[in-house]
Amino acid sequence: MRELLDELERGLTDLLQMGLATAGPDMALRLEDLGTRAENAGLHTGGALFSEIARLLSERSHSLLKTDRSLTAAVFRAEHYITLCRTRMTEEDIRSRWQEGGTV
Repeated sequence: MRELLDELERGLTDLLQMGLATAGPDMALRLEDLGTRAENAGLHTGGALFSEIARLLSERSHSLLKTDRSLTAAVFRAEHYITLCRTRMTEEDIRSRWQEGGTV
């Protein structure tokens, strides 16, 4: 699960580094693939967010009026989701070790 979260975060990082204006169809396909992988791993919200980002990115390339508000919002929601997943995993690790009698 951690590896998938790392890949999701790398996808967002790559998107932001290349810029929304220069991200092409390859990036949209990559993000759609990540969304499918997240969905298959049980991260349904993450899958939906990455599919939305891919859709908005594709729509952006076919639009004359370039507005990035909804795309940017989806990227920020996805990053926040990844952060929440990591926090939840850390809490579960701590709880598991505590119940086993280990140290935190």
